[in-house]
Amino acid sequence: MLAVDSKIRQIWNLVICLLSVSSVLLIPLSLVYHIMPPAVALAFSLVLSAAYLADIGLEFNTSYRLVGKVVAGRLAVSRHYLRQGFLPDLIAAFPWYFVVLAGLVPPSSYFTLLALIPLIKLVKANRLLYSMAEEKVNPAILRLVLVVFWILIADHLISCAWIIISGNPDGLAPFDRYVRALYWATTTITTIGYGDITPDGTTQTLFVILIEFFGAAMYGLVIGNIAGLIANIDVAKTQYKEKLEKVNAFFKFKSIPLEVKRKIDDYYAYLWETRRGYNELAILEDLPSALKETVALSLNQDIIAKVPIFAAADPNLIRDIIVKLQPAVFTPGDYVMRAGEYGDEMYFISQGSVDVLSADEATKYNTLAAGSFFGEMALLLSTTRTATVRANEYCDLYVLDKATFEAVAGRYPGFQGSIKKMAEERRLAIEAAKRRQEIEAAKKK
Repeated sequence: MLAVDSKIRQIWNLVICLLSVSSVLLIPLSLVYHIMPPAVALAFSLVLSAAYLADIGLEFNTSYRLVGKVVAGRLAVSRHYLRQGFLPDLIAAFPWYFVVLAGLVPPSSYFTLLALIPLIKLVKANRLLYSMAEEKVNPAILRLVLVVFWILIADHLISCAWIIISGNPDGLAPFDRYVRALYWATTTITTIGYGDITPDGTTQTLFVILIEFFGAAMYGLVIGNIAGLIANIDVAKTQYKEKLEKVNAFFKFKSIPLEVKRKIDDYYAYLWETRRGYNELAILEDLPSALKETVALSLNQDIIAKVPIFAAADPNLIRDIIVKLQPAVFTPGDYVMRAGEYGDEMYFISQGSVDVLSADEATKYNTLAAGSFFGEMALLLSTTRTATVRANEYCDLYVLDKATFEAVAGRYPGFQGSIKKMAEERRLAIEAAKRRQEIEAAKKK
């Protein structure tokens, strides 16, 4: 049984799409102008039918997805295909074009239109194209491209039909006649209709009326769809702009100082640049715990790789911590914590840098960059903060609260030991810096 998302299946789907598009371009033109030599046309018709029959065989031997799981049982697969798409595929696989080419139906009659029946395969090709591209292309852009594709296909088919109905009264060369028919079809279905090409006789008039009705319906449908698709091409950016407009309107109403407003604008701009306006906590909230853990591990690979204490940590410890980390953003000059305040959180730096300062901010003890952590001393010793920490630039931090820290420390004593060792080293470094500061101050006196 072939996997539904296997490489072989994807390549075959692409082949079917190419054959379907080729048939919709070549068969109508062949009926009009016999653009392919008879032997080539016969070979093309047989290859087309053989490929479509092979596609039916593959469908009976390819698993399918149902409610998030892959179904691979042969009986279930067969029942599913017989209900979902077997009949159209079987009709398309019959060698209709061969029947017409072989003269098994009267030439120059409506029976020649039987050659167009395989074109129904294009509906399946449309579905296959969408499924192959939806993970790589913005869905709104993909739908827009497919709408344009179907308009062009309709334009082509109507052009060929108009050539058959109206003939070639001006004696134009085949290419020139097709271009002129394409021009007429385009102006008619887009409801422009300059009137320079008019119907002659009842058959042509009825055909034009039919196409005008089709064009009017399609015009409204397409314009409405395109407007909606364009509006949804970048939903996140649209929502971001709407939120920013609301925030700015509120601050204007409340007469917030311009300096504060600019800082808020910069903050939202940073969120857009780094997160595209998405709130990862809100996205993860609805996921089941196991899946949430998997996604959290994937999203936080950077912080796991950057923080040294995680490098050799127990994988179970990482899983326990990673789902509890809360992302936080601090703008340049923001105080992450202040000396003397009670602390119930520690921080891991994912991006950016912070300065560790004395209580009066006169002395800089250290500068911490991505991969560092701080705030652990207040958690370990249940004391107030021993230093002030201020962001140098935009900082992406992850926050670990006291309850989670204590739970993890209880289960993994080695982790608590690593944190304690580094905390002690920092405490000694800060005390040494304080002593140096006191000595320098005494000398100045």
